[in-house]
Amino acid sequence: MYTWARRFIVPALFTTSCAAMLGCIANIGGLDDEEESSGPGAGPGSGPGAAAGTGGSGSTGSGPGVEPTVCVPGVPRTSALPRLTKAQYDNMIRDLVGIDSQPSSMLAPDGVGSVDQRAWDGYKTAAATVAAAVMADPGARAKAIPCTPEGDGTACAHELIDALGRRAFRRPLTDEERGRFQALFARRQELTETGSFDDGAQLIIEGFLVSPSFLMRAEINETPEGEYFALNSHEVASRLSYLLWGSMPDDALFAAADADALLTPEQILAQARRMLADPKSRGMVKAFHEHYLHMGPGTRWSNIQRDPAAFPDFDASMVPLLSEETDRFIEHVVFDQAGAFQELVTTPVGFVNASLAPLYGLDPAQFNGAELVPVDLDPMQRSGLFTRLGFLVSHSGYDRTSPILRGAFLQKEVLCADIPPPPPMVEGTPLPTDEDLTTNRARVDAQTAPDACKFCHHTYINPTGFALEAYDAVGAYQQTESFSGAPIDTRVSVDMGQSVVELDGPVALSEAIASSPEAQKCYVRKWVSFAYERELNSEDACTVDELSAKLTQGGYTVLDLIADLTQSQSFRVRALQTEVAP
Repeated sequence: MYTWARRFIVPALFTTSCAAMLGCIANIGGLDDEEESSGPGAGPGSGPGAAAGTGGSGSTGSGPGVEPTVCVPGVPRTSALPRLTKAQYDNMIRDLVGIDSQPSSMLAPDGVGSVDQRAWDGYKTAAATVAAAVMADPGARAKAIPCTPEGDGTACAHELIDALGRRAFRRPLTDEERGRFQALFARRQELTETGSFDDGAQLIIEGFLVSPSFLMRAEINETPEGEYFALNSHEVASRLSYLLWGSMPDDALFAAADADALLTPEQILAQARRMLADPKSRGMVKAFHEHYLHMGPGTRWSNIQRDPAAFPDFDASMVPLLSEETDRFIEHVVFDQAGAFQELVTTPVGFVNASLAPLYGLDPAQFNGAELVPVDLDPMQRSGLFTRLGFLVSHSGYDRTSPILRGAFLQKEVLCADIPPPPPMVEGTPLPTDEDLTTNRARVDAQTAPDACKFCHHTYINPTGFALEAYDAVGAYQQTESFSGAPIDTRVSVDMGQSVVELDGPVALSEAIASSPEAQKCYVRKWVSFAYERELNSEDACTVDELSAKLTQGGYTVLDLIADLTQSQSFRVRALQTEVAP
């Protein structure tokens, strides 16, 4: 019986160099053929998947003819062997051995499907680099090796294998795995340059880091629970830690798993709440909201240029501050205020320094240094995420606002409106500048008046964006047009799915979004997809319906929502995968 690793590695069993032995090392902690029913990382994987890079536990879908937004009770089929994403790999190395140098830069891009030669070469290179760094760094060495070698070092090596292996594999080692690593250390004379304890320990560490049981979050327990397989406590612990921390379990979670105390929803919820109180959960919340807002490298948030003649208060050095302020605001609402979705889109707090102060209409002399500090903004002008500088500036043009960018984002990404893409060849439609068009609003309405554009723009996109015309292209509050002096009109009728809301201005728009069942459900949908690392499917739609009902009632915090993501049946069990042809 060949292990999974043998499918893409030709192990050099008879060579004497450590590097050549890596193929053999990879078989330690390998997974048998029967355990790889779906292949590594099967499924489309979104969520921390698409956004932060995940091969994920992607669902195989909802079946033909079933809308993914319609609840069909059940558990979706997912991969039993999702691979660590690059972000998870970095977090694992940091927590496992104390090396925080982003070794995932040596790995192939995140993806799904089989591990190809490029991916395998990256894993080997990263493992060798990390293992060498551990042995060269006294702090990392002490974290990885829990003892001082005596004699030939065998006793300490065995202690290293047990301690590091349990944490690397997120479960206790089997006797067979333990024996393989012990045999590896025993062969250190032939496999390493000096045969010393340090060389043998480095070989063990490297071996763990190329093992499939380290690189994959295996879920292979086959205890039946009705028509599904129940995850064992160590598998549940792994799901919890990667959902909430993007990394391995801590000692308390390991202890709960060892005690088999992660089998009931109540036990799981208690751990989830404990883990959300840990600072490590803040990184996950930040990653989700950056995904929700389409932030990050290569997005509108990172490639911002403005006309210096029109906007002398703005320069390129401020671009990173826009993302930093948004991240700080989200962290403040979610953790410091224990806020809900409603507070995210209505709280009038900004994080400001001397550079950003003029754009918020504040006196820069009141701010010392570059540090962003919390400030209560004018509640008649600012209300939540979509009135912060970051969103407004990233969804504007070089020398003017863009009601189209702002309105399209809010309709499609915040209200989950199903708006088709624009017809071909319309993106280059010039903006009219007739003298009688004295506002940007009038010009955009004229630009989108042709029949091919009119319905979507005049019904959904434009009105939503026009409510935000009270902010210019650098996010500063404005009441008149800079090019004409004409008053700006922010009175609109915004389509919000089941209703059309008459409102005036950005604060009213934020309040309407906060109370919109469509916006609330959209936020939940994105959390479910992100947390479960897959495209939404009809089984997940049941979880969306349940959590949306709680959110609509009010008082249901973002942290409550995240904790309850661990309470679905699909979090505790997995579906039997369909047979895959060899």
